Amino acid sequence: MKILVIGGSYFFGRWFVQLAHDRHEVTVLNRGNIAVGLDGVRELKADRHDAGQLKGLSFKKEEFDVVVDFCAYMPGDISSLIDSLNIAGTGRYIFVSTVDVYRRGTGQILTEDSPLEDRMFKGEEGAYISGKVALETELMRECGHFGIIPVSVRPAVLYGPGNYAPRENLYIKWVEETGHIIHPEGADGYWQMIYVRDAAEAVLKLCTLPADELRKAYNLCDDELITFDTFETALSLAYESFSDRVPPFGKHIMSIGDITAEGMMFPFPLSAAESEHYSGRAFRELGIGTASLTEGLKGCIRVLHG
Repeated sequence: MKILVIGGSYFFGRWFVQLAHDRHEVTVLNRGNIAVGLDGVRELKADRHDAGQLKGLSFKKEEFDVVVDFCAYMPGDISSLIDSLNIAGTGRYIFVSTVDVYRRGTGQILTEDSPLEDRMFKGEEGAYISGKVALETELMRECGHFGIIPVSVRPAVLYGPGNYAPRENLYIKWVEETGHIIHPEGADGYWQMIYVRDAAEAVLKLCTLPADELRKAYNLCDDELITFDTFETALSLAYESFSDRVPPFGKHIMSIGDITAEGMMFPFPLSAAESEHYSGRAFRELGIGTASLTEGLKGCIRVLHG
């Protein structure tokens, strides 16, 4: 199978390319800031927002079986890519979206058919959400025009080695630099996570799944609702494997009021009112094995301690 990956240099995209390149013919298209450097992977350089550069790479129709797009964020990113690269003959287009596209605060378990957010929020987060929501519509429209099968994958909290977002890495940084973590006393927030390798395996399976078995969207998440207590317990168990190099960490307990007053940013929701619950049923049906949170966190720590 011939797969065109848009992005592929960082975290989720890189994990996907590492898994796919031994099994399929992979071409990576990105700005070339970080080389993929894997045998057999063709690397092409272009800025997706530079129409001239894309036109210079224009492919022959039906050159690829699948496009996997890891870095579409702005309205027009999908339509301009399909047009400029002449990839209208592609079999399917897998767009990496996010569970943040769902309408917030419904109190319901959010399935792939739940309403998407139609409100505008301020700041970078608001722009990110509105961009992904717009691209969900664009994906369906543009693929419909050209007979391409559209698939949207919506990861929950992605974590694992190579993560550049300050999520689990913030806790690991606390442990490594101070010997303790900050525990938000009274926090009742919850969230769902997925180990990056498991998410990459799911996307790879969607590349080859028979067309009549494909859904239009998949939440990529484990069903387990993680709390601050369960996350901290998993982190402690993960660190036990490195006890000869890292002593047990302590907890610095802070009230939510003090955390708010100091303007501290946490990577996870502090309150249940900020939290959402997503259905992982479609992901489970793919039959992808999943790492436990403890095993996943071990992988993150192993990057530092070998």
